[in-house]
Amino acid sequence: MFKLLCALLLVAQAYGCGRPTYVPNISRVVGGEDVRPHSWPWQVSLQYDKKGVWAHTCGGTLIDANWVLTAAHCISSTRTYRVVLGKQNLKAAEAGEVAVAVEKAIVHEKWNSLFIINDIALLKLAEPVEFSDTIQ
Repeated sequence: MFKLLCALLLVAQAYGCGRPTYVPNISRVVGGEDVRPHSWPWQVSLQYDKKGVWAHTCGGTLIDANWVLTAAHCISSTRTYRVVLGKQNLKAAEAGEVAVAVEKAIVHEKWNSLFIINDIALLKLAEPVEFSDTIQ
């Protein structure tokens, strides 16, 4: 698991991961503030099927066309998940947004919910996403 994560991170680095198309206005998060639309194109919304309606539960980071990195505490083996990419506003439909099913969730084998350690998981997407200015 660790070797896979390291390999994925090295590949992501080689492809220029972390360089947004739309440069954000950066400041510290205190109380929060809106960001420039699509300035974090690797950010995803992790959603689960809640009685036929998709509900946002956590964020994640697109690290490859088929893989998303998220927190282990976001994953439950009893839920069906998808990730939504290319969005700025979760409450409105937006041009260029893409929803992809999660094929498999891999939670760190030493994830401990009591002590909140090894709080990391990988999500394998059912199909690769196509990169664009708003999805990277």
